[in-house]
Amino acid sequence: MIGVFVALDLFFFYVMWEVMLIPMYFIIGVWGGERRLYAAIKFFVYTFFGSLLMLVAILALVYLVAQRTGVYSFAYTHLTSHIGGLGPLAFWLFGAFFLAFAIKCRCSRSTPGSRTRMWKPHGGLRAARRSPAQDGTYGFLRFALPLFPAVAVHPAVQLTIVALSLIGILYGGLVAMVQPDFKKLIAYSSVAHLGFVMLGIWALTLQSVQARCW
Repeated sequence: MIGVFVALDLFFFYVMWEVMLIPMYFIIGVWGGERRLYAAIKFFVYTFFGSLLMLVAILALVYLVAQRTGVYSFAYTHLTSHIGGLGPLAFWLFGAFFLAFAIKCRCSRSTPGSRTRMWKPHGGLRAARRSPAQDGTYGFLRFALPLFPAVAVHPAVQLTIVALSLIGILYGGLVAMVQPDFKKLIAYSSVAHLGFVMLGIWALTLQSVQARCW
């Protein structure tokens, strides 16, 4: 996790992002609840393949920047300084980053007992009852928005993410209200919490982003 937060190189970031799956796999598989081995495998495969989209987007970004500069580099400052306009391709690259981070955002911030997606817990993954910090939302702020600002502020993109965030807030809150199991209550309330986080980011104001960090 430290590697994720200190990475100044997109390839190093991706490696650290994926390496976190290894201890999570063993934590879930050894100390999880019922069907913990099934949950561990499903969690690993689901998250790993989601992140492959981000790897493809990173490689495409490096290639496009290299065509302009003649330098193949994964350095964050190099890419952000020379990315320029990508046209319609920017939406596809942003979408790849977005999906990878959204899948990672299944992780509940506050619960020791759930693994939830951005808007709804995934069947078998509800048994995977351990979570790291919200590195997914960090990814949005650190990479998705700075690399593709024109896409992030596009009205259609902003409206879609705000709508999904509101759905997550309402859905998570309402389902949490009727949960007899305390772990599930925390899991579903975390869906609502994450909805507020995403809403704060895509309100795209200084106050909303800073408040989200609290």
